[in-house]
Amino acid sequence: KKMSKSIVNVIVPEHVIKEYGADILRLWVASSDYHSDIRISKEILKQLSEVYRKIRNTARFILGNIFDFNPNTDMVPYENLEELDKWALYRLNNVIRRVKGFYDKYEFYNIFHTIHNFCVVDLSNFYLDIIKDRLYCEEKTGVKRRSAQTTMYIVLDTLTRLLAPILSFTAEEIWNAMPHVGEPLKSVFMTDMPNAEDKYDNIDVAKWEKIFNIREDVKKALENARNEKLIGAALESKIILHCKTDELYNFLKDKLKELSVIFICSETEAVKDNADIGHIGENCEGLSVEVIKATGEKCERCWIYSHTVGENQEHKTLCSRCAEVVSKI
Repeated sequence: KKMSKSIVNVIVPEHVIKEYGADILRLWVASSDYHSDIRISKEILKQLSEVYRKIRNTARFILGNIFDFNPNTDMVPYENLEELDKWALYRLNNVIRRVKGFYDKYEFYNIFHTIHNFCVVDLSNFYLDIIKDRLYCEEKTGVKRRSAQTTMYIVLDTLTRLLAPILSFTAEEIWNAMPHVGEPLKSVFMTDMPNAEDKYDNIDVAKWEKIFNIREDVKKALENARNEKLIGAALESKIILHCKTDELYNFLKDKLKELSVIFICSETEAVKDNADIGHIGENCEGLSVEVIKATGEKCERCWIYSHTVGENQEHKTLCSRCAEVVSKI
Protein backbone atom coordinates (compact mmCIF):
# COMPACT_ATOMS: atom_id res chain seq x y z
CA LYS A 1 0.00 0.00 0.00
CA LYS A 2 1.02 3.58 -0.56
CA MET A 3 2.57 5.04 2.58
CA SER A 4 0.24 7.46 4.33
CA LYS A 5 0.29 9.16 7.72
CA SER A 6 -3.47 8.77 8.03
CA ILE A 7 -3.31 4.97 7.98
CA VAL A 8 -0.06 4.95 9.99
CA ASN A 9 1.96 2.73 7.64
CA VAL A 10 4.97 5.01 7.20
CA ILE A 11 8.38 3.40 7.72
CA VAL A 12 10.55 6.02 9.40
CA PRO A 13 14.23 6.06 8.28
CA GLU A 14 15.41 6.62 11.85
CA HIS A 15 13.70 3.40 12.91
CA VAL A 16 15.38 1.47 10.08
CA ILE A 17 18.79 2.85 11.06
CA LYS A 18 18.22 1.99 14.72
CA GLU A 19 17.22 -1.61 13.95
CA TYR A 20 19.42 -2.46 10.96
CA GLY A 21 22.07 0.27 10.66
CA ALA A 22 22.53 3.08 8.14
CA ASP A 23 24.15 0.85 5.53
CA ILE A 24 21.01 -1.28 5.23
CA LEU A 25 19.01 1.86 4.48
CA ARG A 26 21.62 2.89 1.90
CA LEU A 27 21.53 -0.63 0.41
CA TRP A 28 17.74 -0.45 0.15
CA VAL A 29 17.97 2.82 -1.80
CA ALA A 30 20.69 1.40 -4.08
CA SER A 31 18.78 -1.85 -4.69
CA SER A 32 15.54 -0.12 -5.67
CA ASP A 33 14.74 0.19 -9.37
CA TYR A 34 13.64 3.81 -9.57
CA HIS A 35 12.02 3.24 -12.98
CA SER A 36 9.05 1.71 -11.16
CA ASP A 37 7.34 2.20 -7.80
CA ILE A 38 9.72 2.06 -4.86
CA ARG A 39 8.71 -0.58 -2.31
CA ILE A 40 9.77 -1.00 1.28
CA SER A 41 8.60 -3.29 4.08
CA LYS A 42 10.02 -5.13 7.04
CA GLU A 43 10.29 -8.25 4.87
CA ILE A 44 12.28 -6.39 2.20
CA LEU A 45 14.60 -4.92 4.82
CA LYS A 46 15.07 -8.34 6.39
CA GLN A 47 15.99 -9.83 3.00
CA LEU A 48 18.45 -6.98 2.38
CA SER A 49 20.05 -7.52 5.78
CA GLU A 50 20.73 -11.14 4.73
CA VAL A 51 22.29 -9.93 1.48
CA TYR A 52 24.39 -7.43 3.43
CA ARG A 53 25.49 -10.19 5.81
CA LYS A 54 26.73 -12.30 2.89
CA ILE A 55 28.89 -9.43 1.61
CA ARG A 56 30.13 -8.57 5.10
CA ASN A 57 30.94 -12.20 5.94
CA THR A 58 32.93 -12.53 2.71
CA ALA A 59 35.02 -9.55 3.79
CA ARG A 60 35.40 -11.00 7.31
CA PHE A 61 36.63 -14.33 5.95
CA ILE A 62 39.23 -12.63 3.77
CA LEU A 63 40.38 -10.34 6.58
CA GLY A 64 40.74 -13.32 8.89
CA ASN A 65 42.93 -15.13 6.36
CA ILE A 66 45.26 -12.26 5.45
CA PHE A 67 46.09 -11.46 9.07
CA ASP A 68 49.75 -12.40 8.48
CA PHE A 69 49.96 -11.01 4.95
CA ASN A 70 51.96 -7.88 4.17
CA PRO A 71 51.21 -6.71 0.61
CA ASN A 72 54.46 -4.75 0.55
CA THR A 73 56.62 -7.87 0.96
CA ASP A 74 54.42 -10.95 0.42
CA MET A 75 52.64 -10.26 -2.89
CA VAL A 76 53.15 -12.99 -5.49
CA PRO A 77 53.62 -11.70 -9.08
CA TYR A 78 50.66 -12.43 -11.35
CA GLU A 79 52.63 -14.82 -13.58
CA ASN A 80 53.48 -16.96 -10.51
CA LEU A 81 49.92 -17.23 -9.17
CA GLU A 82 48.12 -20.56 -9.08
CA GLU A 83 45.76 -21.06 -12.02
CA LEU A 84 42.68 -21.00 -9.80
CA ASP A 85 43.80 -17.64 -8.39
CA LYS A 86 44.14 -16.27 -11.92
CA TRP A 87 40.57 -17.44 -12.59
CA ALA A 88 39.34 -15.49 -9.53
CA LEU A 89 41.06 -12.32 -10.78
CA TYR A 90 39.53 -12.85 -14.23
CA ARG A 91 36.08 -12.96 -12.63
CA LEU A 92 36.95 -9.87 -10.57
CA ASN A 93 37.86 -8.05 -13.80
CA ASN A 94 34.35 -8.76 -15.11
CA VAL A 95 32.84 -7.36 -11.91
CA ILE A 96 34.91 -4.16 -12.16
CA ARG A 97 33.83 -3.50 -15.74
CA ARG A 98 30.16 -4.21 -15.07
CA VAL A 99 29.96 -2.22 -11.82
CA LYS A 100 31.72 0.86 -13.23
CA GLY A 101 29.40 0.72 -16.22
CA PHE A 102 26.38 0.61 -13.92
CA TYR A 103 27.70 3.56 -11.90
CA ASP A 104 28.07 5.56 -15.12
CA LYS A 105 24.44 4.78 -16.03
CA TYR A 106 23.14 5.31 -12.45
CA GLU A 107 21.87 1.72 -12.37
CA PHE A 108 22.72 1.23 -8.71
CA TYR A 109 20.35 -1.72 -8.35
CA ASN A 110 22.49 -3.70 -10.82
CA ILE A 111 25.63 -2.90 -8.81
CA PHE A 112 24.10 -4.50 -5.75
CA HIS A 113 23.10 -7.65 -7.68
CA THR A 114 26.48 -7.98 -9.41
CA ILE A 115 28.57 -7.71 -6.24
CA HIS A 116 26.26 -9.95 -4.21
CA ASN A 117 26.32 -12.61 -6.94
CA PHE A 118 30.13 -12.45 -7.10
CA CYS A 119 30.46 -12.82 -3.31
CA VAL A 120 28.05 -15.78 -3.10
CA VAL A 121 28.56 -17.75 -6.34
CA ASP A 122 32.17 -17.08 -7.35
CA LEU A 123 33.74 -16.55 -3.94
CA SER A 124 31.86 -18.27 -1.10
CA ASN A 125 30.46 -21.25 -3.02
CA PHE A 126 33.53 -21.85 -5.15
CA TYR A 127 36.85 -20.05 -4.83
CA LEU A 128 37.05 -19.42 -1.06
CA ASP A 129 35.74 -22.90 -0.30
CA ILE A 130 38.43 -24.54 -2.45
CA ILE A 131 41.41 -22.50 -1.20
CA LYS A 132 40.76 -23.28 2.48
CA ASP A 133 43.06 -26.29 2.18
CA ARG A 134 45.88 -24.09 0.88
CA LEU A 135 45.28 -21.44 3.52
CA TYR A 136 45.14 -23.86 6.46
CA CYS A 137 47.49 -26.67 5.44
CA GLU A 138 50.22 -25.37 3.13
CA GLU A 139 53.47 -23.89 4.43
CA LYS A 140 52.72 -20.58 6.16
CA THR A 141 55.02 -18.49 3.97
CA GLY A 142 55.00 -20.84 0.96
CA VAL A 143 54.15 -19.64 -2.55
CA LYS A 144 50.87 -21.60 -2.71
CA ARG A 145 49.47 -19.96 0.43
CA ARG A 146 50.85 -16.54 -0.44
CA SER A 147 49.30 -16.89 -3.91
CA ALA A 148 45.85 -17.34 -2.36
CA GLN A 149 46.45 -14.45 0.05
CA THR A 150 47.60 -12.18 -2.78
CA THR A 151 44.41 -12.91 -4.69
CA MET A 152 42.18 -12.40 -1.66
CA TYR A 153 43.91 -9.12 -0.87
CA ILE A 154 43.35 -7.82 -4.43
CA VAL A 155 39.71 -8.95 -4.33
CA LEU A 156 39.04 -7.28 -0.96
CA ASP A 157 40.80 -4.03 -1.90
CA THR A 158 38.79 -3.87 -5.14
CA LEU A 159 35.40 -4.74 -3.64
CA THR A 160 35.86 -2.24 -0.80
CA ARG A 161 36.41 0.60 -3.26
CA LEU A 162 33.54 -0.53 -5.49
CA LEU A 163 31.15 -0.72 -2.53
CA ALA A 164 32.20 2.52 -0.84
CA PRO A 165 29.58 4.80 -2.49
CA ILE A 166 26.79 2.46 -1.33
CA LEU A 167 27.95 0.69 1.86
CA SER A 168 29.98 3.67 3.06
CA PHE A 169 30.33 2.77 6.73
CA THR A 170 31.11 -0.89 6.06
CA ALA A 171 33.67 0.01 3.38
CA GLU A 172 35.42 2.40 5.76
CA GLU A 173 35.43 -0.26 8.48
CA ILE A 174 37.00 -2.82 6.11
CA TRP A 175 39.53 -0.26 4.83
CA ASN A 176 40.74 0.49 8.36
CA ALA A 177 41.05 -3.22 9.19
CA MET A 178 42.98 -4.37 6.09
CA PRO A 179 46.66 -3.98 5.17
CA HIS A 180 47.69 -1.64 2.36
CA VAL A 181 50.44 -1.22 -0.19
CA GLY A 182 52.75 1.69 0.62
CA GLU A 183 51.62 4.52 2.88
CA PRO A 184 47.96 3.77 3.72
CA LEU A 185 45.41 6.48 3.02
CA LYS A 186 43.26 7.36 6.03
CA SER A 187 39.97 6.75 4.24
CA VAL A 188 38.67 4.61 1.40
CA PHE A 189 37.12 7.82 0.06
CA MET A 190 40.57 9.21 -0.63
CA THR A 191 41.22 6.45 -3.18
CA ASP A 192 40.12 6.04 -6.80
CA MET A 193 37.72 3.53 -8.27
CA PRO A 194 39.61 0.36 -9.35
CA ASN A 195 40.33 -0.30 -13.01
CA ALA A 196 40.24 -3.67 -14.76
CA GLU A 197 43.66 -5.17 -15.47
CA ASP A 198 44.09 -6.47 -19.02
CA LYS A 199 46.52 -9.17 -17.88
CA TYR A 200 43.79 -10.74 -15.72
CA ASP A 201 41.91 -11.67 -18.90
CA ASN A 202 44.64 -14.06 -20.08
CA ILE A 203 43.05 -17.34 -19.00
CA ASP A 204 41.52 -20.27 -20.85
CA VAL A 205 37.85 -19.41 -20.34
CA ALA A 206 36.57 -22.47 -22.25
CA LYS A 207 38.61 -24.77 -20.00
CA TRP A 208 37.12 -23.28 -16.84
CA GLU A 209 33.58 -23.39 -18.21
CA LYS A 210 34.06 -27.11 -18.84
CA ILE A 211 35.47 -27.65 -15.35
CA PHE A 212 32.47 -25.80 -13.89
CA ASN A 213 30.06 -28.05 -15.77
CA ILE A 214 31.90 -31.19 -14.61
CA ARG A 215 31.95 -29.90 -11.04
CA GLU A 216 28.16 -29.44 -11.11
CA ASP A 217 27.76 -33.11 -12.06
CA VAL A 218 30.26 -34.16 -9.38
CA LYS A 219 28.37 -32.14 -6.74
CA LYS A 220 25.15 -33.99 -7.61
CA ALA A 221 26.95 -37.34 -7.49
CA LEU A 222 28.39 -36.47 -4.05
CA GLU A 223 24.95 -35.42 -2.82
CA ASN A 224 23.51 -38.75 -3.95
CA ALA A 225 26.34 -40.61 -2.20
CA ARG A 226 25.66 -38.70 1.03
CA ASN A 227 21.94 -39.46 0.81
CA GLU A 228 22.79 -43.15 0.39
CA LYS A 229 25.08 -42.94 3.49
CA LEU A 230 28.05 -44.02 1.38
CA ILE A 231 30.10 -41.02 2.54
CA GLY A 232 29.79 -38.17 4.99
CA ALA A 233 32.14 -35.34 4.05
CA ALA A 234 33.31 -34.96 0.45
CA LEU A 235 36.90 -35.70 1.52
CA GLU A 236 35.81 -39.26 2.32
CA SER A 237 35.26 -39.86 -1.38
CA LYS A 238 37.16 -40.90 -4.46
CA ILE A 239 35.64 -39.62 -7.70
CA ILE A 240 35.80 -41.82 -10.82
CA LEU A 241 35.01 -39.92 -14.01
CA HIS A 242 33.76 -42.28 -16.75
CA CYS A 243 34.38 -40.68 -20.15
CA LYS A 244 32.63 -41.84 -23.30
CA THR A 245 34.75 -39.74 -25.67
CA ASP A 246 38.48 -39.48 -26.25
CA GLU A 247 38.19 -35.69 -26.16
CA LEU A 248 36.75 -35.65 -22.64
CA TYR A 249 39.20 -38.28 -21.36
CA ASN A 250 42.19 -36.41 -22.79
CA PHE A 251 40.91 -33.19 -21.23
CA LEU A 252 40.64 -34.78 -17.79
CA LYS A 253 43.56 -37.20 -17.54
CA ASP A 254 46.26 -34.55 -16.96
CA LYS A 255 44.19 -32.52 -14.50
CA LEU A 256 43.30 -35.14 -11.89
CA LYS A 257 45.25 -33.60 -9.01
CA GLU A 258 43.87 -30.18 -9.83
CA LEU A 259 40.34 -31.59 -10.06
CA SER A 260 40.62 -33.28 -6.65
CA VAL A 261 41.28 -29.86 -5.16
CA ILE A 262 38.36 -28.30 -7.04
CA PHE A 263 35.99 -31.16 -6.11
CA ILE A 264 37.30 -31.10 -2.51
CA CYS A 265 37.69 -34.88 -2.57
CA SER A 266 40.64 -37.11 -1.68
CA GLU A 267 41.29 -38.61 -5.12
CA THR A 268 40.06 -38.35 -8.70
CA GLU A 269 40.42 -40.93 -11.47
CA ALA A 270 39.44 -40.73 -15.15
CA VAL A 271 38.64 -43.83 -17.21
CA LYS A 272 37.72 -44.18 -20.87
CA ASP A 273 34.66 -46.43 -21.23
CA ASN A 274 30.99 -46.39 -22.13
CA ALA A 275 29.76 -47.23 -18.65
CA ASP A 276 26.82 -45.35 -17.17
CA ILE A 277 27.77 -45.70 -13.52
CA GLY A 278 26.56 -43.41 -10.77
CA HIS A 279 25.32 -39.98 -11.78
CA ILE A 280 24.85 -39.49 -15.51
CA GLY A 281 26.27 -36.14 -16.54
CA GLU A 282 23.59 -33.47 -17.02
CA ASN A 283 25.99 -30.57 -17.57
CA CYS A 284 28.82 -32.39 -19.35
CA GLU A 285 27.90 -34.66 -22.23
CA GLY A 286 29.51 -38.10 -22.31
CA LEU A 287 30.31 -38.14 -18.59
CA SER A 288 29.11 -40.26 -15.70
CA VAL A 289 30.36 -39.75 -12.15
CA GLU A 290 30.95 -42.66 -9.78
CA VAL A 291 31.59 -42.01 -6.08
CA ILE A 292 33.34 -44.60 -3.92
CA LYS A 293 34.95 -44.52 -0.50
CA ALA A 294 38.45 -43.05 -0.57
CA THR A 295 41.27 -45.49 0.13
CA GLY A 296 44.25 -44.89 2.38
CA GLU A 297 44.28 -43.35 5.85
CA LYS A 298 42.83 -40.03 6.95
CA CYS A 299 45.44 -37.36 7.65
CA GLU A 300 44.52 -35.82 11.00
CA ARG A 301 45.74 -32.39 9.86
CA CYS A 302 44.19 -31.85 6.39
CA TRP A 303 41.57 -34.67 6.65
CA ILE A 304 42.47 -35.93 3.16
CA TYR A 305 42.66 -39.73 2.77
CA SER A 306 46.10 -40.67 1.50
CA HIS A 307 48.34 -43.72 1.16
CA THR A 308 51.25 -41.60 2.41
CA VAL A 309 49.86 -41.35 5.95
CA GLY A 310 52.29 -43.06 8.30
CA GLU A 311 55.31 -42.92 6.01
CA ASN A 312 56.97 -40.19 8.06
CA GLN A 313 58.24 -41.74 11.30
CA GLU A 314 58.14 -38.45 13.21
CA HIS A 315 54.56 -37.68 12.17
CA LYS A 316 52.83 -41.02 11.68
CA THR A 317 49.30 -39.57 11.59
CA LEU A 318 50.05 -37.09 8.81
CA CYS A 319 50.23 -37.35 5.02
CA SER A 320 53.51 -36.58 3.27
CA ARG A 321 52.45 -33.00 2.44
CA CYS A 322 51.45 -32.15 6.02
CA ALA A 323 54.45 -33.96 7.52
CA GLU A 324 56.79 -31.87 5.38
CA VAL A 325 55.06 -28.63 6.37
CA VAL A 326 54.99 -29.48 10.09
CA SER A 327 58.66 -30.49 10.03
CA LYS A 328 59.57 -26.94 9.01
CA ILE A 329 57.79 -25.34 11.95
